[in-house]
Amino acid sequence: MSQSQDTATPAVAARTKVRPGLTFFIVVVSATLLFAAEIWAMTLGFLWALIGIMSLGSVSAIVLSALVVPAAAFATWRLAVLAIRGELDLLPLSSDPSAQGSTRTG
Repeated sequence: MSQSQDTATPAVAARTKVRPGLTFFIVVVSATLLFAAEIWAMTLGFLWALIGIMSLGSVSAIVLSALVVPAAAFATWRLAVLAIRGELDLLPLSSDPSAQGSTRTG
């Protein structure tokens, strides 16, 4: 009494996310630009203030900038990556027709 099961097709379709649209990219780019502007304004303000307070020459200013600017660039890159991941998590699942246009919680 063995029963044969068809394992070629799953019993339940895999839950996939909706493809991101234009609104998704507008939100990601605008959020990234907003916070990246803050990162770079703080970085340049820090450099300007420290160079002015310590009366650094041009060589010292270049060395200090070479230390601080890569950290700001890395922070901007991580911000963009986290913004994309965060917005992708807010996309509804395509197998849930009632979730079209809304975000899932929990």
